[in-house]
Amino acid sequence: MNRVRLLVAVLIAWLFLFYNLERISKPIDISDVAYTFVPAMIIVVVLGRNLRKLPLWLLLMLPIPVFLALKAAVRSSMLGASLPLTVTELCATMLATVLAREVSKALSEFESAVAYITIRQIGKLPESFLAGPDEIYKEVRRARKFQRPLTLMAIRIKEESIEVALDRMVQQVQQAMMRQYVTSSVSKVLCDELDDCNIIAQNNDHFIVALPEVMPGTLPDLTRQLRGAIAQTVGVALQIGTASLPHDATTYEGLLEKAEREMRDQLKPEPSPNAKRSIVEHLLHDNLQDKSDGTADHQAT
Repeated sequence: MNRVRLLVAVLIAWLFLFYNLERISKPIDISDVAYTFVPAMIIVVVLGRNLRKLPLWLLLMLPIPVFLALKAAVRSSMLGASLPLTVTELCATMLATVLAREVSKALSEFESAVAYITIRQIGKLPESFLAGPDEIYKEVRRARKFQRPLTLMAIRIKEESIEVALDRMVQQVQQAMMRQYVTSSVSKVLCDELDDCNIIAQNNDHFIVALPEVMPGTLPDLTRQLRGAIAQTVGVALQIGTASLPHDATTYEGLLEKAEREMRDQLKPEPSPNAKRSIVEHLLHDNLQDKSDGTADHQAT
């Protein structure tokens, strides 16, 4: 980003100098064709995606016949006493073309970086919730028909656990990029931690997970496992709400409402700035402590 700013600043400075050459050196009398052609060339090079791929020598040679043809069309003098001015105008055009090409390349690199973060899938992304409910609804009906257990989970990332230093000018863009990156990462971990038979769908800012054959008694261990894996891998905390059939509800809508309500109820105020450890550190510490306690209990037994 700093390189883009620097190149844009240099290009602006050169344009300022070009349009003030006559004031700096009175013998120089830039033609109207040059005043129009130089900024037009800059616009064409910056906006032309394919032009930046051309060899530099070819890109510098292409404007010359166009510029000379335009001067000839308006019957502007190019030879004799006007030859030094024509050469100066061509050099100015070439320099502007080089700067515009570098700005275009820097912008292309920035666009590629944004696309890499926002579009590239880190892992298997969940279905959109617009398509996911059909499969989840079928699982609920199947479990209810055959009297089998099923649990629905609503999972959301805690906003206060995503801490990114942002520049003011690109704050919104970086926030969107970071949110997409974190969401994709969380999705990948969920897919890795859960069985293939489970269904994961994304509903706006949170995930809906259907867990066939999962009993309510196994939920504490499962939620602790997911929180620990996400905290260790991605570095964010989760809000998890659960609802089990038939203990909490007997319909798909009832399970979804209960799971999402429980997920929202877990929203806690932001921690004090004087806290010594972040939310993620607490989660990792609690997870390790639970494992230690379990090991100790096993040894005692």
